[in-house]
Amino acid sequence: MMLCEVVRERIHIPCESESLDAELSYPAEGQPDTTVLLLSPHPHLGGRMDNNVVRHLARRAAAAGCAVLRFDYRGVGKSTLQLPEGTSRFAHWEAMEDERSYERLLPDVRSAWLALREAAGPTPRRVLAGYSLGAILAGMVAGETDATHVLAVSPPVAKVGLEGFLGCTRPKLFVGGDDDFAFDQARFQAEFDRLPEPRRFVSLPGTDHFFRQEEDRLYEAVAGFLEGGA
Repeated sequence: MMLCEVVRERIHIPCESESLDAELSYPAEGQPDTTVLLLSPHPHLGGRMDNNVVRHLARRAAAAGCAVLRFDYRGVGKSTLQLPEGTSRFAHWEAMEDERSYERLLPDVRSAWLALREAAGPTPRRVLAGYSLGAILAGMVAGETDATHVLAVSPPVAKVGLEGFLGCTRPKLFVGGDDDFAFDQARFQAEFDRLPEPRRFVSLPGTDHFFRQEEDRLYEAVAGFLEGGA
């Protein structure tokens, strides 16, 4: 596969009264026929756009000719978040986790999706891709976007189920490792079997939740789905 020269552009995305810090990557020449929005993990678990998995997927997909957007949730990195006086960002995320009120992050996802669509223009293939908690968010928001494909890497089904995917009839690819503390394979299989077609699961034996030094192996497992070759 011929690799493209990639342009990396830092952008800021309005989100309600705040701003998301984001990076848009795209081929230096030609018009991409695939756009990819990457959703990061929980802010307490490496949930930044420079996370090793998110960064690697973005780099490889852009080099393959896709337009890719990754971003930081409000309150992460340089993305802004105004909180009540006396409430720290850590406490904010801790409360979200205790309550499992992950819908708080959906405005961020919606804003980023619209920004990518505006920046890249209409494309025939539009992939919504999430890693860890980002995978759960992808399922939650897929039905209200015009995504054509949904990718879920290591959804943390040991804690959060796949209910968000029940109404998703778009092609879905799930990826998980057999040494992943957050990926309960028995629960995943039971819930995966309930999801509408088309759906596919790829197991990566020997990998854990973080894919350190396994990023290339992960990308090769999802390359066809992301790029449209399989």
